[in-house]
Amino acid sequence: MFAIEAVIEDLRKRRPVFVSEADFQLEFAWSIKRLYRDSYDIRLEYTPSDLALSGQSKMHIDILLKSIDTGKWIPIELKYKTKACILQHNGEVFDLANHGAKDIGCYLYLNDVQRIEKIKASKRDEFEKGYAVMLTNELSYTKPPRKNDCVYAAFCIDEGRIKHGTMGWSVAASAGTKRGIESDIVLDGSYLINWKDYSELVDGTGKIIRFKYLVCEV
Repeated sequence: MFAIEAVIEDLRKRRPVFVSEADFQLEFAWSIKRLYRDSYDIRLEYTPSDLALSGQSKMHIDILLKSIDTGKWIPIELKYKTKACILQHNGEVFDLANHGAKDIGCYLYLNDVQRIEKIKASKRDEFEKGYAVMLTNELSYTKPPRKNDCVYAAFCIDEGRIKHGTMGWSVAASAGTKRGIESDIVLDGSYLINWKDYSELVDGTGKIIRFKYLVCEV
């Protein structure tokens, strides 16, 4: 039985920080391989050509597991959003980018949940379960926005929120903010936002840098 928390536990022991989202994806897949090599085939950036997803002619699944015994799918979508800092671990320097744009980051994470729900609907007979995962050292994601009426209020993923139903941008959101991501997010399921500790490192100034992760299971 696949357990994503076991994967994350294996990962955090080996890699408390990552260079990029691609690095995170590769190492996440490697932890799955270490733990479940005899149970699942693993594909990265998988394009399910037979899925007729509404409004999407092509899409990629970050990590797709296919059960060797049953053929059932476990799609996993990953997000790695960082705040600029320079960290060292095992003699390696990690110069993390400043991604910013928390509003877009929230939207894209919930869009991952929505995408997995669509896969579930289209591949119902082959679908086992799916996960949307975010890892970040930008801890503002875990906290309420400073203004309750901010343009992305519906997409906030701070601790304790429940995400369900239709979520859209505020009418005050600019065209530039929404470019390419104008559509509402619509979730059939209900998802409790529960952030957990991942790692803790110290930067060159002595400041403690904490990483937290979020998992929503579909």
